[in-house]
Amino acid sequence: MRRALSSTPHEIPAILISVGEDFKSIVWKAQYDMDFNTECLFCFSERITGYRVEDELGRSGKVAVCPHCEKVNAIYA
Repeated sequence: MRRALSSTPHEIPAILISVGEDFKSIVWKAQYDMDFNTECLFCFSERITGYRVEDELGRSGKVAVCPHCEKVNAIYA
């Protein structure tokens, strides 16, 4: 599942991130947002972490990432 992240249609084109994609902390500027008390979809660790991310073109969004397997679990607003 691939989803574009954008708040309004008049913003910079949205970043494209897939659930299950490896978290690309080198490619994306990531800033901690919040913790989620839910299991990882991939390795079943007990907590995932939300980040505000931005790519090299300035496109941004929010993703929930497992700190253990480093896979994107969700895209949220």
